[in-house]
Amino acid sequence: MTRKVAFCVVSWNNASVLGECLDSLLAQTGVTCDIYLIDNGSTDDTRALLARYPTVHVTWSDVNNGFARGNNILIQQALRDPDVYYIALVNSDAVLGTNWATTLVDFAEQRTHVGALQGLTLDYFDHSRVDSQHIFVNGRLQGQQFGYGDTALPANQYYPRKVFGVNAAACIYTRAMIEALPDRQHGFFDERFFMFYEDVDVSFRSLICGWDSWFVPSAIAYHMGSVSAKKRSSDYSPRMVARNLPAMIYKNAPWQMIVSCFGAACQGMLLWLRDIARMHGWRAAARTATSLVQGLGRLPAYQLSRRRIQSARVIGANYLQHIVNSDGILG
Repeated sequence: MTRKVAFCVVSWNNASVLGECLDSLLAQTGVTCDIYLIDNGSTDDTRALLARYPTVHVTWSDVNNGFARGNNILIQQALRDPDVYYIALVNSDAVLGTNWATTLVDFAEQRTHVGALQGLTLDYFDHSRVDSQHIFVNGRLQGQQFGYGDTALPANQYYPRKVFGVNAAACIYTRAMIEALPDRQHGFFDERFFMFYEDVDVSFRSLICGWDSWFVPSAIAYHMGSVSAKKRSSDYSPRMVARNLPAMIYKNAPWQMIVSCFGAACQGMLLWLRDIARMHGWRAAARTATSLVQGLGRLPAYQLSRRRIQSARVIGANYLQHIVNSDGILG
């Protein structure tokens, strides 16, 4: 008998898509599971919608805790159940195939030292396009979704492989990894991030501490993408990414890697700001650049986190650089 799965869903004004997400969780086959949801102060029809899902463990919040703290609250609740070994994070704008959970759990049960897993996540609106196979930090020290926008291949052309990390839009973390990671004073997900890059941060930390993350393509999910963020200003997402990126790198990357990638990182940032200017205008690019400066100014607050994480690192800088240069694919 496989161990229990706890699904965790953070929602904010997403009543229009949340029902389909919950229906897909309730339709999972082959696993014992519970569903935990936190509503981050929604003002839409979320409360009326959730009244139709009496088995879902709902936490109502009067404030928006963000993605990081919202999930941390749910993870803490789920782990109070000693039978829960797998924590599945699912965005409210994601829908799972009926065998998603059992495919990932069965895969994990046959291996040791598994920290995280994700399946093949496709674009919800166009199933012929990939949303994510895994996430990684690239040679410009930026977080990236591997395969984003690519044409989806026939199923037999994908294979399971170890990867840098998993996309928290639809993924599973193991209890063992969650409880073993260093620097949890600000939560499993760093609550100082609020939202964006917290899953890259956790993946980086898990990787350098020796935990395995797996891409398992036979587990299929569908993701709409940034539904909550799109309810904010058009440049909200890049501003949050720019603010959190310096801390993610500073906490997790060895100095050797930071120095060797510094030039490429500066060039990549300039190109990214140029792209933001083209999409959203120069004012948006200027606000994003300001957020980057603010993020750099926040680095002293992460000094203790860096010391704790680097003291627990078991992967050498050269091997980590190889992983980065290989698009986050370990094998």
